[in-house]
Amino acid sequence: MDIQDLRIMVAKHATSTNALVALGLAIDARVRGTTLDGDTARRTEAVLGELGISDVVANTSARELAPVLAGIKADLLSGGKLLSEPSESSRHLEDGMRQAFGDVSAGFPLLLKRLIAPLLADLPERLESPGATFLDIGVGVGALSIAMLRQWPGLKVVGVDPMPEAIAQARSNVMAAGLDDRIELRTGLGQDITEENAFDLVFVPSAFIPEPQVRAIVARGRAALRPGGWLLLAMVKPGPDALGEALAYFRTGIFGGTVFEKDAARDCVEQCGYVETRMLPGPAGAPVAFVVGRKPV
Repeated sequence: MDIQDLRIMVAKHATSTNALVALGLAIDARVRGTTLDGDTARRTEAVLGELGISDVVANTSARELAPVLAGIKADLLSGGKLLSEPSESSRHLEDGMRQAFGDVSAGFPLLLKRLIAPLLADLPERLESPGATFLDIGVGVGALSIAMLRQWPGLKVVGVDPMPEAIAQARSNVMAAGLDDRIELRTGLGQDITEENAFDLVFVPSAFIPEPQVRAIVARGRAALRPGGWLLLAMVKPGPDALGEALAYFRTGIFGGTVFEKDAARDCVEQCGYVETRMLPGPAGAPVAFVVGRKPV
């Protein structure tokens, strides 16, 4: 490969970036309930038409589109941040980027209710029961916790995050949603949770947590769960080819998260004493999968 080949490769990937920007503008208008101006609307619609997704954007609800928009923002904002602050010592998440990462997770509770929970013995009934409690490790800005309460209105949530800035942002979001009496937020590490037999579901997003901490959280989560309660470990699923795998390791590792080698996540959960462990796929096309395990009854 020479410099001309490099230029061609950059131009090819820049096309994908611009497609994401156009899609993001269209979705943002749907989510906000606004319209783009004439030239921008016409050019954006032309891109969506070539992508074959005009009808999908037009016919999908704003609530379902919002996490997709957040994913686009998170990718573009984090890429710009890495280029502008390439060293670890200078890199930090700003409020807007942190909110975008959090908003991506807001689409997960609907997936959990529709596709995942029905596969896990008695989890739907547990989450509907009076006194049901959810532990959100790495709560971030609270978007996932808030969305969980929209799906299960009787649920109580404890959210934990080591970053005071994230917890402060989460408190604002929770108060704005009118849910400060249902979501308890704590600054701290997930493995330092002291509750015993207290939760029906523990969620661990390993892509944002270093591997030693993930393993400690999984171990501690077993004690924190009620008998028969479930652990849900979200993990990065490397792409279908060598480039996809390299990018999964790059993106996750650069922010200090974990990419498990084949079967390592399930082995970790089994070694901590969970039963009924297995891997469940994420949404079609999404680079995520889930390992689940149950505390013995």
